[in-house]
Amino acid sequence: MQIPSYDLTGKVAIITGSTRGIGRAIAVTMGKLGAKVVITGRKQPACDQAVEELAADGIEALGVACEVTKAEDRETLIAKTVEKFGRVDILVNNAGLGGQPKKMIDMDEQYFDNYIDADLKGLYFMSQLAARQMKEQGREGAENPYRIINLASAAGIKAPIGDTVYGSCKAAVAHLTRIMANELARFGILCNSVAPGYVLTDMTKDVMADEKNVAAVTRMISVRRYAQPEEIASVIAFLASPAAGYVTGVLIPVDGGMTIN
Repeated sequence: MQIPSYDLTGKVAIITGSTRGIGRAIAVTMGKLGAKVVITGRKQPACDQAVEELAADGIEALGVACEVTKAEDRETLIAKTVEKFGRVDILVNNAGLGGQPKKMIDMDEQYFDNYIDADLKGLYFMSQLAARQMKEQGREGAENPYRIINLASAAGIKAPIGDTVYGSCKAAVAHLTRIMANELARFGILCNSVAPGYVLTDMTKDVMADEKNVAAVTRMISVRRYAQPEEIASVIAFLASPAAGYVTGVLIPVDGGMTIN
């Protein structure tokens, strides 16, 4: 019996939106497994600080400011990654706008466009660029495929009031991932998505500040607690590893049972 490997030594992984929160945890986890990681965020100083902190932890990293809604930023990110490390093996599409509930009847077009651009369009074209680069690099064999991993959300599985745009974008991400998996398998690219539930990050700190909110939210979660960012990162690292070499086109909820409750 061959023991599954989670080793990412020598792999080059771009993680968008990785200066903090879930993205930062993904970068650290992959770095600890041996990957060279590319940190992105809207501001270069935040990227530089993250790279410095990862370097102190023995992780080789590059920081590139990138607003995923801007084509020139996406192109620069791929170009600088290839210039520094010579290739792209893994893309994790983590950047995007978090859920800020607004009911459909109160929706304005700019709010709608902001979410579509950040949570769907940016992810789509970031994936396109990475896939083109991976195709150009050439298929390295069925045992060593490239990876594109997209962050969906439990909001794209459930139907929470106020999440008409965010939830719809995340549902689209899950289905887009399945189509990508079908199209890109011939180039040795595996595509999967992960749907986090509630995670303890800066984006949820306002909810956590209210005990009534905490009680209401945790009642929806089977295990009765929020996730730590590292618990999301570990599943994404699995999908990026040789252990998941026969997994493509799937959506994995990492939500403590929220979507079955």
